[in-house]
Amino acid sequence: MKYLFLTLAFLVAAAGVVFFVFRVPAKQEAVQSQPKEWNSGAIRSSFSGIQVREIDPTHAEVVFSYDLENTTGSDYRLASGPNAALVAQFKSDGSLRAPDAVRIDDSVFLPARGHGQVALKASRPFNWPSQMVWGQVGPITQDRFRSLVNNEVSNVQEFVLFDQAARYKIEFPADWQVSTAASSAALN
Repeated sequence: MKYLFLTLAFLVAAAGVVFFVFRVPAKQEAVQSQPKEWNSGAIRSSFSGIQVREIDPTHAEVVFSYDLENTTGSDYRLASGPNAALVAQFKSDGSLRAPDAVRIDDSVFLPARGHGQVALKASRPFNWPSQMVWGQVGPITQDRFRSLVNNEVSNVQEFVLFDQAARYKIEFPADWQVSTAASSAALN
């Protein structure tokens, strides 16, 4: 009986030790379940230009081009998909909202400490002049381009992409000047 009591006491003590050694404290569990902060310095962007392209006689595409820099020691692929949320931050109230029909053009591979380019595209209704000669944009058409671009960006402070998998926040600044950007529109 004495040996049975000692054996049971030993097993209970061993089970208690195992429980406390392998159990994660509640405070650490809460910390581990919180996501990392957004890294807004990993991928830097700078505005490089705006183009207006003809999709068909009744639609245009406004293309915002950006140069990218990967400041990390790891390769990175920027792509649209379920882990990427592209939003616009608005000047009027600072809110973030999904922009109407603005999307990432293609995926971009950025090697560690490397550079690349990305285009954000927005398709809009636009009646193209029927007698326009390629490469020649008159003042009336320039004003229509300015109006199209201005309608697209008048209240946009910047575009922001949140990559949920990498926890990167990529800011695409609004360094465009509507008055001159549309006048240099390229027709493709």
